[in-house]
Amino acid sequence: MNSFSLISLSGMQTWEYAPQFALRTYAYLLPMAGVAKCYQALLDHVLPSSFIQHIQRLLMLTDLSSAATTITAATTLPSDNKPLLFALLRSSLSITSCYAELSFVSSIHDTIHPHIAYLTAFIQLCATGNFHAHQAYLPSSTVMILWQLSVANQFRGYHGYAIGWGLLAVLGVGWPFCAVLFVSTGCWALWVAFINEVSGGDSSKHGKQTPYRAVAHVLIRTVFHAISIQALIFAIDYHYYGRFVSPIWNIFSYNARGGGDELYGIEPLSYYIKNIALNFNVVGILGIVSLPILSVKMLMKQPSSTANHLKLLGLIPMYIWMAIVLPRPHKEERFLFPIYPMLSFGAAITLDETLDMTTLILSRIRSKKEHQARINSKSRLMFGLVILCPMAIISISRSMALHHYYTAPLALYHDLFHRTSNELASSGEGLYVCTGGEWYRFPSSFFLPHNVQLSFLKSSFGGQLPQPFTAHGSKVESLEAQSGRFNDANEEEMDRYTNISKCSFVIEMVSRTSDESNNPECLQYMAADASGSWSRISSFKYLDAEATPTLHRILYLPFGREGKVQYMEYNLYSRSKV
Repeated sequence: MNSFSLISLSGMQTWEYAPQFALRTYAYLLPMAGVAKCYQALLDHVLPSSFIQHIQRLLMLTDLSSAATTITAATTLPSDNKPLLFALLRSSLSITSCYAELSFVSSIHDTIHPHIAYLTAFIQLCATGNFHAHQAYLPSSTVMILWQLSVANQFRGYHGYAIGWGLLAVLGVGWPFCAVLFVSTGCWALWVAFINEVSGGDSSKHGKQTPYRAVAHVLIRTVFHAISIQALIFAIDYHYYGRFVSPIWNIFSYNARGGGDELYGIEPLSYYIKNIALNFNVVGILGIVSLPILSVKMLMKQPSSTANHLKLLGLIPMYIWMAIVLPRPHKEERFLFPIYPMLSFGAAITLDETLDMTTLILSRIRSKKEHQARINSKSRLMFGLVILCPMAIISISRSMALHHYYTAPLALYHDLFHRTSNELASSGEGLYVCTGGEWYRFPSSFFLPHNVQLSFLKSSFGGQLPQPFTAHGSKVESLEAQSGRFNDANEEEMDRYTNISKCSFVIEMVSRTSDESNNPECLQYMAADASGSWSRISSFKYLDAEATPTLHRILYLPFGREGKVQYMEYNLYSRSKV
């Protein structure tokens, strides 16, 4: 589910958007739908076609001269090129993430220490986790962005703005669990208000008042802002659900019942350990141990500075989040997205404190004459960056591996979009694109033209699949219009499946070692289809993880790949009627 449903009143609906459950707020989707409308207007009425082609080459990295990717201007508007619109939206998310990251790093530079800011920026720039978290339209990614904006304001002393960004993260995104990330934000704002009144440092701003009144002022202001934001969200959801609902309460109560998330898979703790290692390598360890190291320093060095207090403010949410998320039986990589900036910040603190301690030890063991030659500030920074370089190279290699080995679904659906667009232009009939066990790699309805429907063939997957939105969206009337029903127990609904005879295209992952005894389900359906013959029209390489050695599976190595890196085929099949 994404903003596509708000743009075209179509797309695939998951059970969370069903009116009887209403676990997702449309307020989260509405801003991106507005951005998409702006892009559509620019593409159709402002930008020349030559400039649009340059944008597509830059964002999609495709050969526009290919016959499969050519759509005549007479049959379509530029905004109908939905993969291009998808890429523009993802780029907008990346730009927004970069702005939040720059705000975060800049606040570290101005309020804590420039060295820590430079180290944090370097880690953020190279980390594989940021490579895919920054452009994802997920609640966890948006919370990551809003947390950085919040803490940047808090570091600078703008506590009202810091709390405001936190309220948007909790209420606007509709992910109530992230509230724990902003507990320290609220506590620090209350503490500063209290201390400022005790010391008289803030009397010019609010007038003379007791410390308790200052605390009450912060609380009342926060409640007022929360009510205002929630009122707007209520109005938006009322429009799309057709009744007053509270998705934030619904999702909280659903998860609070216990056992709900286990329906979607259970993983051991090692799952998160592996993810942090893959996305941050050694930097992840440095980030996790940052709070103990900082705490020891603060205990040994009295009095503690304001900079150290701000460091704690930026690190504590990470440990609260890990204490809640790590023990949960259902684990997903996206659940770690909110703490990615904290890991980078923590790693920079650990490295800076280690270098500081090393410098101190070296200065004490030298003679008085040599004391003048101890490592200066700039040299220490350069030394820290040199230490990070091997970690950066590993992260960049990992990011390249993700790009080279796992982008076949995006490439295939992009190719499918233009093929189906051409076929629709010539025939005018609706088309069905079918897939079986590969349904979860479907990127977005942005990759299907209008009048092309995603359908499912029965596979070994036994959970609940999405179904198309009706014209009623998430309103109660949709229950009567939809052919299938939804449940909140991830139980399989047989009405989601179609027959191979209705399919115009089929998508399937095929191992190069497949034979008749272990053919994927879709190949078996096509072989038994009496309504027509099938032919493969395009194929893209997808890494065969089981047949590829671990090192080549994890990293992209430009040497020694021949014969070691093994691929499967991500294939697109087309029907040829007899």
